[in-house]
Amino acid sequence: METVLVELEKQLIDQRMDLGTQIKNSEEALIRTKEGFLKVEGALELINIIKTKLAEKKDEVVEEIIGSS
Repeated sequence: METVLVELEKQLIDQRMDLGTQIKNSEEALIRTKEGFLKVEGALELINIIKTKLAEKKDEVVEEIIGSS
């Protein structure tokens, strides 16, 4: 009976180590994924800012053309 408990304890300790490693690896992967997501979000924000500025410039040019006519 004692041998069974010792073996079970060893298996559980090994399993705990494996699961701990899986958790660590998953957390690291999640951090990398979040960083990638935030970079893409930032790039999209920059594109929207550029689009807004271009639209403003376009409106200014149209107003200048209309105003000078």
